[in-house]
This record gives sequence, C-alpha cells and structure tokens, in this order.
Amino acid sequence: MTIPEPGEPHYSGPIMPPSLSDAPLQRSAGLEPIRILSVSDSESYLKWATQLLSSLPDVEGRVFLIDNPILPTDEQIASAVAGTDWEHREVPVISRADLAQVIADHSPDIVLGAATGPIVAQVFLTAHTRTDRPALVSGLPGMGLPASGKGMNYRRLMDAFIAHSSAEVAAYTQASARSQVPCEVLLARLPMLRSEGLPQLKNSSPEATPPPPDSVTEATPDTLVFAPQAKVPAERADREAIIAALAEFADRHPDSTAVIKMRSRPGEFETHHEQHSYFEILDDFRTRRVPGADRIELGYGPLSDFLTDGSTLVTVSSTAALESIDRGIPTLLISDFGFKAELLNEVFEGSGATGTLADVAAGSIGFPDPEWLAENYFHAQDGQLRRDLGLLATRAQAGQLPNRRSALFKQKRTLLRAELRTVTPAPVVSAYRKLRGTA
Repeated sequence: MTIPEPGEPHYSGPIMPPSLSDAPLQRSAGLEPIRILSVSDSESYLKWATQLLSSLPDVEGRVFLIDNPILPTDEQIASAVAGTDWEHREVPVISRADLAQVIADHSPDIVLGAATGPIVAQVFLTAHTRTDRPALVSGLPGMGLPASGKGMNYRRLMDAFIAHSSAEVAAYTQASARSQVPCEVLLARLPMLRSEGLPQLKNSSPEATPPPPDSVTEATPDTLVFAPQAKVPAERADREAIIAALAEFADRHPDSTAVIKMRSRPGEFETHHEQHSYFEILDDFRTRRVPGADRIELGYGPLSDFLTDGSTLVTVSSTAALESIDRGIPTLLISDFGFKAELLNEVFEGSGATGTLADVAAGSIGFPDPEWLAENYFHAQDGQLRRDLGLLATRAQAGQLPNRRSALFKQKRTLLRAELRTVTPAPVVSAYRKLRGTA
C-alpha cells in the first residue's frame, strides 16, 4: 500500500496533487500494482474505505473526504482510520467542484465510491465523463441486507459492487437485475474482520467442542458494551427499554461496567440521522434517578478499544456485532423487537447469538453457531477481490469499459431529483406529488 506522506495539504484553492510516496510496493506474485482513489462523505464509509484499501496488496491508495453536511469531525476521522495505513495521517477534504481535477491529478485505475448514494452518483458522473475513465466501484460500509433498489439507482454507473457474504451477493445480483443496473457483484469479507478461519469464543481452544446453540457465558462480564445503530429501533419506547436493561445490569452487577459505545458526540453527524438519541434518553433516566442509570458510561473512540478481554457486546443490528464476533467476544443480538427487514437484522435470526433484554440485564451473553459463521460474513479469504479489481483496472487501462450513455442520462436525472428535494420546501413537494397522482 502506498499512501501520501504525513503533512500533505488539504485540497484548497489551486489543485496540486500530492507526490507519491517513495516507499516501494510490497509485490505479490502475479499481481500488477493498481491505483485506487476513494471518496467518502461520512465516518462509517471512511472507516470501510481505509480498512479495505489497507487490506489489499499492490495498491496505490488515495483517500479523500468530500465536503458535505455529514462530514466527520477530526475525532471521528481519527477513530475511523485507527488501525489502518491512514492512522496519524491527514485525509484531504475536497469540494464537489474539485472532483474532476482531483481525478485528473491522480489518474486512478479505479474510483471507489465509498459514500452515501447521492455523493456516489456525483463522483461517478464526474469520473465517467473522462475519455480515459477509471473503473467505478462501490459498496456499503457494513451489513447490506436487505438489498436496496434505491441504493443501486444512485450507483447506476458503477462497474462493480462489493458485497460481504454469499447471501449479499445473491441479493444484490437480483437487485441489479430489478433496477436494470448492470454491474458485477464481487464477494469480499468486511475488511475489519481479520480472524483466521471461523472465529472462536475467547479462551476456548481449537480442539474444544464448539458451544451449543444459544450458549451463554458462565461468568458475569467485566464490561457490557451496547453498540447503538442510528436507524433501529426507531421507536423511543424501544430505546428506553434497552437503556432500562443496561441500567438493571449495572444495578445488579456493581463490580461490572455498562457502556454505550457512541458513534458521535452531541452536535456531530453520522451517516444516518438519529431521531431519539441515547444520550438524551440516558440523561432523562439519570434525571429520574432510575437505579443503575448513573453507572452507565458513554464511550467514544474506535470500537476496537472496547472489545477487550472480559467484555461482551450487545446490539440490535450493527456491524459492530460482526467485529465483536470476529475477536471472539461474547455477543448478543436483542430479540425483543423481532428479526425483520426494517430492523436490518434478519440475518442474525437463528445465529445462536440472540437473547432478550432480560438476558442483557442478567449479563447472559452468547456466541454464534459455527454453521452460521461459515454461511454469514466469515467465509474464507482467498484473494479473489484483489484479482477482480486487478481485472477491472486492466480493462480501464485498455479502454475496454462500457460507455453507458443512457445510464448517464438516468443518473443525472436521479441526482437532479435528489438535489431538488434538498432545496424545495416540503409543502411544495407534497403538493406536486398530489397533483401528479391525479393527473
């Protein structure tokens, strides 16, 4: 991996390309170096991009943030790039107007749209207009089920989409066909999952008999970490029930610690808007002096700092669960709200790592079945993604990528509609939709 040297400036004013590092690439047999330029808009996508690029051999990687309403703060950026080749390095921030020049300066073989749909649409529109256009690749920063046709529409110009399990490959292949978005769907492990083979519960030997389904830890955890997700559960009452269970755990286990691992501080932005913040709910619990509430801590920083010996993780639906499982940490997916598409957690049903809020309060936390692990996100890594990306780069260098003129028009129309929705007053949009429905 070759990345910018420390101290290289942000892009501002005249666009001057940072010089490439003089550090030699670590060559792998049979692989030619490729240049990948990544553009992100939020902390979760930045984390995915830097983890992904750091995991690929023979890649000259460039990572940029684009200025937008959910731009991460310096603290969020530091957390996102922790443990990657971009740790302790500045990530340049560019404007949309800079995109064309940035791509021209670096002449990448591949542009990675590691951002939300509207930003990816803008990035790909800009890259696609080049006569020597790069290959266009996108993906999601975590679990991607259910597959969204809307997300595919924003990525209409892409040549490839990265999925993270066999089930996701099948789902996005179908979504590609339904949305008439022709692209290859590539399989890769989520880059933050680094276990060799199937992960095992910490302190269990490889020769030991795997724990039975729905097995739980015998000892009370030293630290119980709750990993929230912005979108689910949506109802405040459900979120209050989770805080109540954490408070009960803290009250029943005075020698243990309960932590809500926050993704942002008040006033900071995330990829998705959170309607009922756990910060506010916890503050309300403390005001009402709910037993145990004053012992719940708020944690900030990289998730890896919380996944330590003696800890367990609880969540409703979050890629954090996969990171926890990957490290052999006891993990529980809360079952009280069900497993369904709108909760983004269907894949965990029957995993062996589910439990109730009563289990959370008791500190009874399980670990997934080996069969589930093999079928979901923990497939063997064989280097196929790097080979697939190398082939795309070769096609880009040879000018063999398709020119999708009709898709270009559709993408511009989709982006225009999205832009109009952001500047048009809601009553006007509502009135227009009613008129259109009666036409």
